[in-house]
Formats: sequence, structure tokens, C-alpha cells
Amino acid sequence: MRIFSLYRDFFRFLEKVSTHTDKWEAYCRYYYRPHREFLESFFSHFPLVDFLSLKQRVEAIKKEHYGRLKSLISVCSPEKIIEESCKECTRFFPPLKEPHVYLFIGFFSPDGFVMDFQGKPVICFGLERFKDFSLFRILFAHEYAHFLLNLGRRKVPDEKKLKWLLISEGLATYFSSLVFPGHKLSDYFLFSRDRLNWCQENENLLRDIYCSTRFSQEELIDFYFKGNPELDLQPRAAKYLGFQAVKRYLTQEKKNIGSLFYDKKTAFDFF
Repeated sequence: MRIFSLYRDFFRFLEKVSTHTDKWEAYCRYYYRPHREFLESFFSHFPLVDFLSLKQRVEAIKKEHYGRLKSLISVCSPEKIIEESCKECTRFFPPLKEPHVYLFIGFFSPDGFVMDFQGKPVICFGLERFKDFSLFRILFAHEYAHFLLNLGRRKVPDEKKLKWLLISEGLATYFSSLVFPGHKLSDYFLFSRDRLNWCQENENLLRDIYCSTRFSQEELIDFYFKGNPELDLQPRAAKYLGFQAVKRYLTQEKKNIGSLFYDKKTAFDFF
């Protein structure tokens, strides 16, 4: 496994903010240009910030905005957590190829995700929103599972994108519970306890919404990420359906979770 700690150059840029009259030029010189290929790939996958907005965000940066994160990293190395977590994950299920892991600081980055970069899936963590690393091991295991699923994966057919979303999220959640047992169930979902309670109490509602033909696939994917107040539907709640489907399949069929990483066709068929 290789870890690329891009965030260190972001902190290097922050050290220049007080003495550099042009923040944007300093950002480009110390952070953006050295990591252009990765950052441009990230922005293409998550087009939440256009170039003009990015420049405006950079110009508004103050060193103290990142003081808490820098202090956290100084006492709790994310690289060490990743190394230890990866050992547990590979012990449980070794990959066909070792993962590359990128630690970076962006704007509105997902905490963890897998994206294609340089022709292969890589595990990424946007550090800017972390207040602590108490669930970092679980998050790593979750993304490690997505990494396994994406190794050698062909393009998901359009008509199966919703099914792939729910099953892959459910599988990653279930995998993290196997690798790091002993946590609260809500921790594996990366949910608050209240949100998990809602999912458990409203499983029939979730099934009615996601297993009926009332809504298009595009609408249901939108519901997944944004929720829907009119339906009393919370964001990402349907992950619970994927988790239950994976758990039920592995229990009833007496299968090892590895069967789903190796046989992606099966993962499409049992939901």
C-alpha cells in the first residue's frame, strides 16, 4: 500500500499565506500545481466547485481555519491509522492489488470515497471536515470494501446503477462491521443513532419507495443522496436496505462475504 499525503503541501501553502500577497498564486505554487493531476481528477468526479468559486474560496482562506485539523493530525497520525486499518482489512480479505491512498484537503470534499485515477481505483480521504478520527478505522474499512468492488469492475449498466449503489453501500457497511466488531451499529453506517433508529422504524416505508415502480431510477438515486421531505425520507437512508439485503443473503445462503467481492453478478441479483 502507498499513502500520498497531499495535505502536507496544503499546510505548506498555509504557512505562506501571511507573507504572500497573492493567496491564489501561493495555492497554485505550493499545492495545486504539484498535485494537479490528482486534484483535476477529483474535481472532475465531484464538480461541486468551479474554478472561479475555487479561487474565491482560496482568497478567503485564513490559517486559523485549519488550526484544529493541524493539531489533530499532529497528535493522531492519519497515516498510522490507515496502515493499521489496512493490515486488519487485508488480513480479513486480501486484495488482488494493493490500494493507493490519497490524503488531501479540498473544499466540500467527501470524508472518504473511491475514484478512478490513472486507470485504477484509489481510496481518498478529504480531511477538511474531520473533527476527530474516532471512526477513521471504520471509514477506511468501508472505503476498502468499495476499492475491492471496483477492482476489475466493468461499467455498471445504466439500468442497474441504483441497485449497485444500494448493494455496494450495504456491503461496505457490513464489511466494516466484520473487520472492526464491537462498535455501535450506527457507527458502521456512519449515521447518528437517531438516523439509524429512523431507518429501522421505517424499513417498510423504505421498501415501499425503493422496491415499487412509482419512481424512476434517477429519482430514487436523487432521493438517496438528498432525501425527500415530502416522503419523509432522509438522505442515505436506503443504505439500510442494502445492508439488510447483504446480511440476509450471507446468512441464508451461508456464503462468505468474499463471494460478493469476487462475483459481482451475484451482488446485482439478490436485492
